[in-house]
Amino acid sequence: MCEILIIHIDPGLKHNETIRHRNAAIHRPFKSNTDSGTGTSSTSDIYYNYGGHVLTGATKVYILFYGGWTSAQINIIYTLISTIGSTAWFNIEKTYYYQATSTSSRIYTTGPLTLGGAWTLPYFYGTSLSGTNIPDALSYYITNGELPNDPNGIYLWLTSADVSESNSVVGGSFLSDYCGYHYTFLAGSTTYIYGFIGNPGRFIGHGCDPNNYNPTVSPNGDLGVDAMVSCIVHEIVEAMSDSWLDAWGDSSGYENADKW
Repeated sequence: MCEILIIHIDPGLKHNETIRHRNAAIHRPFKSNTDSGTGTSSTSDIYYNYGGHVLTGATKVYILFYGGWTSAQINIIYTLISTIGSTAWFNIEKTYYYQATSTSSRIYTTGPLTLGGAWTLPYFYGTSLSGTNIPDALSYYITNGELPNDPNGIYLWLTSADVSESNSVVGGSFLSDYCGYHYTFLAGSTTYIYGFIGNPGRFIGHGCDPNNYNPTVSPNGDLGVDAMVSCIVHEIVEAMSDSWLDAWGDSSGYENADKW
């Protein structure tokens, strides 16, 4: 098991991120009157933009547990991140590639995908995240050496069920507009990749869980965290194949996991 560390932040720091490429990639809530499944999307094919950013080699996932998490909940996420890279499901990701130009060789995704570390974060923003709180914090942590400096990694910010979230850069809020998303942020002049996924445990039935199938039972006995698992792997594979939102997608901006 990876060591859990507690780190702190100066909440007064401001983030200088600017919006690049198309909008942030979000995992949309299920709407029973319009969707046939959680996060359904266009059926059009996705395509590759030559030179678009793809994580093809060894990729580490860094988990930040914000808020109140039990050891059992953390272990569910640990098990997921530690094992998903060796599954047949993840082999689908290995069919995606980077290609500089139409005449260049394709560099296919190989991985491995591994857990790079995990940190618990106290409620320094309280139970409401807003604006650019998340990228601000990540930028601060990396700049000050409290997180690994890894532009080819994925930083996942996970919130407990009592925390609400909205993001002024992404545009929207958890549960109302998305279940999770991935995007980029800057630390100095370097671009990094991050994702957010919230725990919908207090709001079962609001679209970020499979309540239409079985609203009372989940594989690990935790409806909220088990619902997060689907969104976490969704955002990880999209962050790998469309890291800067300029690589793999369809004409509407949907990515590979939106099609699986």
